[in-house]
Amino acid sequence: MFDISILGGGWVGVPLAENLAQKGYLVQISQSSQTQSIQNKAIHVEAWRADVNLSQQAWEPILQAKILIWTIPPRRKQHGDTFYLDVLTDFVRLVNQRKYQQVIFLSSTSIYKSENKAVDEESPVEFNLMNQAEQLINQIKSPVLILRLGGLMGGERYVAKYYAGKQVPAANHLVNYVHRSDVLQIIHGCIQVSLADTCNVVAPLHPVKADLVKEECQRRKLNMPLDYIESSEPMKWISSQKIIQALNYSFQYPDPMSFPIEN
Repeated sequence: MFDISILGGGWVGVPLAENLAQKGYLVQISQSSQTQSIQNKAIHVEAWRADVNLSQQAWEPILQAKILIWTIPPRRKQHGDTFYLDVLTDFVRLVNQRKYQQVIFLSSTSIYKSENKAVDEESPVEFNLMNQAEQLINQIKSPVLILRLGGLMGGERYVAKYYAGKQVPAANHLVNYVHRSDVLQIIHGCIQVSLADTCNVVAPLHPVKADLVKEECQRRKLNMPLDYIESSEPMKWISSQKIIQALNYSFQYPDPMSFPIEN
């Protein structure tokens, strides 16, 4: 029996497995192209991939743990919304056949409506894919933690990469980013205290997108954007006070303007 099983061997799942294994947990993770980079030989890589209509026998190995962490994002271009929800439906049904110490689901702040105001966990939500996914996850009978992540940055992901030499849409909007290192530390903190709740995970500071892109292009010596296009659409800026208070957590990277250059 593993301490932790990570479903999703991707950009968050792989470093999360390394991080938790380093802290002494017995970890397994589902196989992907990225799991080939895992250095820690104590991490078990299980040949499981999310798919619809998998047999219970196919699911069984990846569910053998005290704690489950779902890090798989929707792949809309490849499969569409129905595929993701169908896989989650199977997951919930099988998870409810036993008792887990904790089930952690990585969701997204895209669930919230944009109403030109600060957003917390009690704010209005959209009826979108992540809303439907969370409704399914909340049917799990074991303790559930839903972490609504902001835009993930770190490593090869940085905002200037997407806008250098291009137009910047919604340049007047505030950003809701979070560094991957903080996500990994927060997940570990939630495991330590067995947190069961719904919490936002977003860097506490929210610079204007145009200012952030300019700063990063200068820091990385990239071409400046061609144009900054303002938007009259409503925006949102998301509070992480709930998770900060629950864990007494201080963000390692609270300001997207000074996220480290790591590549």
